[in-house]
Amino acid sequence: MEPTTDEITKGKTCMVDIEPPVVQEVLTIKDADDKIPDDPNDKKLIRKLDRHLIPTMTLLYLLSYLDRVNIGQAKLDGLLESLHLSGSQYNACLSVFFVTYVLFEIPSNLVLKKLRPSRWIPMIMITWGIIMTLMGLVNNFASLIACRLLLGAAESGLFPGNSKFKLKNYVNLILLIFVGATFYLSSWYKRRELSWRVSILFSAAALAGAFGGILAYGISQMKGIGNQEGWRWIFYIEGILTVIVGISAFFLIADFPSDRPKFLTEEECNRTINRLQNDSGPGAGEHFSWKQVKAAFLDWKVYIYGLCYIGFLVPLYSLALFSPTIVQGLGFTSYRAQLMTAPPYALAFITTMTTAYFSDKYAKRTIFMIFWVLISMIGFIILICVENTNVKYFAIFLTMGGNSPCVATCITFISGNISPQTKRATALAFMLSVGNSGGIISGQIYRSEDAPRFILGHAVNLGFCTMGFIATCILFISLRYENRRRDALYGSVDDLKPVETKTSTEPVDIFGLGTAEDRKKWGYENMSEQEIRDLGDKHAAWRYIL
Repeated sequence: MEPTTDEITKGKTCMVDIEPPVVQEVLTIKDADDKIPDDPNDKKLIRKLDRHLIPTMTLLYLLSYLDRVNIGQAKLDGLLESLHLSGSQYNACLSVFFVTYVLFEIPSNLVLKKLRPSRWIPMIMITWGIIMTLMGLVNNFASLIACRLLLGAAESGLFPGNSKFKLKNYVNLILLIFVGATFYLSSWYKRRELSWRVSILFSAAALAGAFGGILAYGISQMKGIGNQEGWRWIFYIEGILTVIVGISAFFLIADFPSDRPKFLTEEECNRTINRLQNDSGPGAGEHFSWKQVKAAFLDWKVYIYGLCYIGFLVPLYSLALFSPTIVQGLGFTSYRAQLMTAPPYALAFITTMTTAYFSDKYAKRTIFMIFWVLISMIGFIILICVENTNVKYFAIFLTMGGNSPCVATCITFISGNISPQTKRATALAFMLSVGNSGGIISGQIYRSEDAPRFILGHAVNLGFCTMGFIATCILFISLRYENRRRDALYGSVDDLKPVETKTSTEPVDIFGLGTAEDRKKWGYENMSEQEIRDLGDKHAAWRYIL
């Protein structure tokens, strides 16, 4: 039996009472005056969102990434000799960052429950900027490792989940771990608009690598000023820069569409929320559901996503931490090695942004991931087998340029293929936590005793890339098969959208229930609204983005 208007309205009221990780209010069009002006492509709105959201988030991520990996540049400028560190002690300092980075996500979100992102993020940014500045004062292994532990704890709160989510217990909170930046963007943009924006954000890592080498070289020339060594000035300058940007962030960061940010009009806020509802697709329930949490952990594909992501992220982190050392091992002097790390990262930025553009344009993910991870694998094979310096330096271009677009595309891949919202949050949390834990591995695979060829480190990274390649192929084959199976059973569906009534006094059907004929064709005629909303990506009308 087709649900009545009262039944739909009742379901809609429940949606308002329970606020999801990405707040998407359910709107009723009351009269003609309340209607949002027709803008089919939403181009003006998207451009406005891009201007206000993307530059700030990209800058914050750039500084966070720069601050976590600039220790690699400081190493070339005499950090180990000044502090009398062994190779294993230095590697330990790299890895401990990721221990607290993972552990402190939960406490950070507990605080966020009381504070908005526009307040909490600038506060933690100022905190890690101060810690970074103080790293310039360390005199031994113990003080350096303490600073790295504190830095990981502070950076763990960057782009956390939605402070409006009413948490009834700590388990709800776990759903928000590690999903911050991507989840934040998904509260503003549609699924097919995410790849470009997420890639812009994560291309900041490539920019940090390119800019970091040049900046470190310039700052190291301050050696002797104030009787300070050059590597100390790297921490001083970059830490102070982070503090300054952190103070500015109080005025730059917006919260969520439902908070009615000042840079949007009321109509624009409503359209932003409404277009996300329409993009949610069939079965896109936005309430918290234990059934959805369980569904995420029972979905075998979530574990393959995790293997795919860690396969890409371990090489990314290890190259970011050790690329100056690897380049120096090719025979370049320390100051020249700092500069020579910039061009490969510049290429990584170009490949990431180019991939994002075409990935969104053609709504394809796996083909780009497979292509670029193969390029990265070729690079590591060359580093292992070839001894010619010029060829090995070229191979570094291949590894960095191939690996960077895989990470951003993988995050977008899972974000667009998991539904409903709670299941997506759980799956993202799991995948990103697996990847970030891989950062601990990244700090250990390039050992000083393996210099200058670092065969072990390159071989480990090649192994992780191979795992990412295999996992991506499995996802591509299985999702393609499932799409074709559903097409054969239920007919081809192209961007199925909720049915909007023409009468202005009637509410918008956002539940993806379809017509009575649709529900009969799908076999859902005896299911309740709640059960249909809980189907998510299992809905007969859902099609995976490959």
